[in-house]
Amino acid sequence: MTTQEPTSEHTSSEIGIKLALDPNLITLALSSNPNSNLHSPTSDEPIPESAGKVDVDAQLEGDEVENKTKKDNDKRLKFLKSKDSLVSNPHEIYGSMPLEQLIPIILRQRGPGFKFVDMNEKELENEINQRDDNDNDICSNEKEDTDAVKEDAQVEEDFMEVDYEDKNDVANPQNETEHKTNESSETDENVATVMTQEQFVKRRRDMVEHINLAMNESSLALEFVSLLLSGVKESTGMSSMSPFLRKVVKPSSLNSDKIPYEAPTKKEYIELDILNKGWKLQSLNESKDLLRGSFNKLSYILQNEHDYWNKIMQNISNKDVIFKIRDRSSGQKLLAIKYGYEDSGSTYRHDRGIANIKNNIESQNLDLIPHSSSVVKGTDFLHSVKKFLRVRIFTKIESEDDYILSGESVMDGEGKNGEPEIKDIRKQIQVLKKIIFEKELMYQVKKECALLISYGVSIENENKVIIELPNEKFEIELLSLDDDSIVNHEQDLPKINDKRANLMLVMLRLLLVVIFKKALRSRISSPHRVTNLKVDDDILLIRPILGKVRFANYKLLLKKIIKDYVLDIIPGSTIVEKEVKREESHENENIEDENITRLNKEIRAFDKLLNVPKRELEIKLPLSMHNCPCLSLMLESPNYCNALIHIKFEDNAGANAVAFNTTFSDFKEVEDFLHFIVAEFIQQKNV
Repeated sequence: MTTQEPTSEHTSSEIGIKLALDPNLITLALSSNPNSNLHSPTSDEPIPESAGKVDVDAQLEGDEVENKTKKDNDKRLKFLKSKDSLVSNPHEIYGSMPLEQLIPIILRQRGPGFKFVDMNEKELENEINQRDDNDNDICSNEKEDTDAVKEDAQVEEDFMEVDYEDKNDVANPQNETEHKTNESSETDENVATVMTQEQFVKRRRDMVEHINLAMNESSLALEFVSLLLSGVKESTGMSSMSPFLRKVVKPSSLNSDKIPYEAPTKKEYIELDILNKGWKLQSLNESKDLLRGSFNKLSYILQNEHDYWNKIMQNISNKDVIFKIRDRSSGQKLLAIKYGYEDSGSTYRHDRGIANIKNNIESQNLDLIPHSSSVVKGTDFLHSVKKFLRVRIFTKIESEDDYILSGESVMDGEGKNGEPEIKDIRKQIQVLKKIIFEKELMYQVKKECALLISYGVSIENENKVIIELPNEKFEIELLSLDDDSIVNHEQDLPKINDKRANLMLVMLRLLLVVIFKKALRSRISSPHRVTNLKVDDDILLIRPILGKVRFANYKLLLKKIIKDYVLDIIPGSTIVEKEVKREESHENENIEDENITRLNKEIRAFDKLLNVPKRELEIKLPLSMHNCPCLSLMLESPNYCNALIHIKFEDNAGANAVAFNTTFSDFKEVEDFLHFIVAEFIQQKNV
């Protein structure tokens, strides 16, 4: 520690006196107030008499040195504000420390490669002398700086030509000006170094992160070196190894070695060059093979695409509906064709009539696979999806309570052949249209059967409907080509009712076409789209056929009753069957749409099938009877299944005219009424 007091001329030339004091006894004031500076000439402390009189030269030199010393003290104060003592005493920290703790500290301070055994007094003395020489060099540098300042002051003193008093008067304001300038410069420096709280926190956080990162990297490096060192000397490596690494990693598990480099010979260079060229040549050959394979594959795919689109162009017309679709099984995008009857008035939603168009590479043909059964693969898909409707007629054996097969409908020509592969795509479309048509026909038949259970119609399973009559039974069944009854009985002999069975099947198909046309007409004429058909009014498939059969049975029964109760009693009487004229419909009179007019005309072509059956039976009495009464019976089925009998009787002869117009639904009542009329009015008049 050095001090400086400007007491006299011979002492002002010295820098200071070195004191050997206990550092803990010396403290610095933390305040930067210049009044607390003991070396300031402006202090109020009395100055000794020996230093009371100074000449002008000493005073100017003291002022300049005082300003420089004040700046140095301020810088040192800024650095030492946070410290309570000037120097910490090492003896207090390390004096009482045991050697077990002190030796590792000395080793870390000395650095790697230092051993405590190599330390001796001679080396310590050399280090102390070297440190003293460094201190002397620093002091000499400070002395040279002070001498330069004094020389500048002496030069300025030589150029001044004023007396002591004038110098004294002028020196004070000059010192004050220099002091203000120094204070303003220090203030500017302080202002420039002032930062906000946020900037300070941010810089402090960045500094902490950098310190932590550096500590982490240094710790990792130390761990690596310790683990590597444990392979040579385990005790040395374990001393600097962390507890975690010591627990997890086995010591001496990391090792290193120096491999000498041997330059390859000329022969080895040649072999290596040949080997490199061989690898390159092999890579080129493999690349060539890959490119050739890719080219062949792309050429094959391109040729298949050309063939596919040429077949599409040849087989698909402008009337077909083609669109893109995704296959359910593979997820591949394909073209699909719509072959269903939705645009024709169909309301069947279980099969929308969509088929995927696939290119059969093996047969070089296009295959149509229904989208609902796209999981079926191969060219034999027709066997798995093709179904047809079969009608069978069973006749009851009178002697036994059993039925015998008397008629069966015949399959179409395509079904008989059973070809698994059809080359023409148009034929495939026709086959698929027949399949969906048969499916919808069976679906609509089952819906209608729900209303006809009380008339002997029952649903045996999802693909079979049975219609029972007094003397025979009809069976309508949806079968596939793989059914056992088709395979085993393909060459059966013809039966007596085969024609009736075929006509019944044709009638069912025609009635389904009529349903399509009615739905299409309502769709055109009404803005509301028809999605579901009404069973009572719209679906007429079994009821017209069943009504025709039952009406024929009713007519036979009624003729038998007339014969027993009229014809057999009145000789010469006969029965005349007349057709009842129906009112002509005037649907097309006020309709301007040609499509609706054409549909009405096509629907009226099936009136004989759809109209409720009605017949008039007129009984003609013998012509010998004068003014004979009129007797007629009208038979009709209002709901295709029940029977209503209208009986009219008029007798205008004589004074008392008699007239009857009654309706019966029971044939027993008809028998009684006819017996009453014949006995009371006809026979009595003849008598």
